[in-house]
Amino acid sequence: MESGARLEEVARVLRSHLAGTGAEYGELSLEDIAAVLGISRSTLIRRIGHRRHLDEILARHGAGTSRRSAGDRAVRAAARLYGELGVGEVTLEMVAAEAGCTVQAIQGQLGGRDGLLAAVFDRYSPMPGVAEVLAEPPADLERGARLLYAQVLDALLGEGRVMAAMFAEIASRPAGALAAHVRQRYAPRFAGLMTGWLRGYVDSGVVRDLPDKTLLSQFAGPVLARSVAALATGERLTAAARAQLAADLAAAFCRAVRA
Repeated sequence: MESGARLEEVARVLRSHLAGTGAEYGELSLEDIAAVLGISRSTLIRRIGHRRHLDEILARHGAGTSRRSAGDRAVRAAARLYGELGVGEVTLEMVAAEAGCTVQAIQGQLGGRDGLLAAVFDRYSPMPGVAEVLAEPPADLERGARLLYAQVLDALLGEGRVMAAMFAEIASRPAGALAAHVRQRYAPRFAGLMTGWLRGYVDSGVVRDLPDKTLLSQFAGPVLARSVAALATGERLTAAARAQLAADLAAAFCRAVRA
């Protein structure tokens, strides 16, 4: 079958899938499209050449092909690849092919490999979930702690194993760009969020007036130790198990710091 005919067939099957499911084309990765067709990602790439060719033919047939920015798609694609292969095995060329963009676009929007690593870490770390909880924290200390622990555990031990790959990169390259990003920018922001939350309870007399670092250690130490142990051994915790662990950690934290 000629390449043009192969591309037309891919587009036809994909249009049928989109019409039947109501899915958005822009949300589908190359891996998703390959799954729809029942082929491997590498076979899909051989058939279409580059994702922009599929974009063009779908646009001619009136299918919406608007997608997220190249930088956003690259972050999502890199996270999938890091979780599957590990950071060290993933090149910018692989990410660009997965995201349907160019290496130059990744460099321009994210700052190359180092910027991509930092962007993936920031998006898939506990920070977004923690910031959401603390935007309107519960009045009850234990409930707030349980919600925060749930965010941390879901980010570290949930599906995708993205953060496992991130921590492996930091451990293998402690002087590298990702480790520097975490030390210089991520950790201070995270500590500031948590300190601001805990200081409110200290001021109201609910929590003992301990040094900020001590309070943070009481909160973070147990969940990090438990998460590292699970990551190191390959242990998989179900959503229910993570929720129960979050409740147990919250109860222990409150016992340790309540006035």
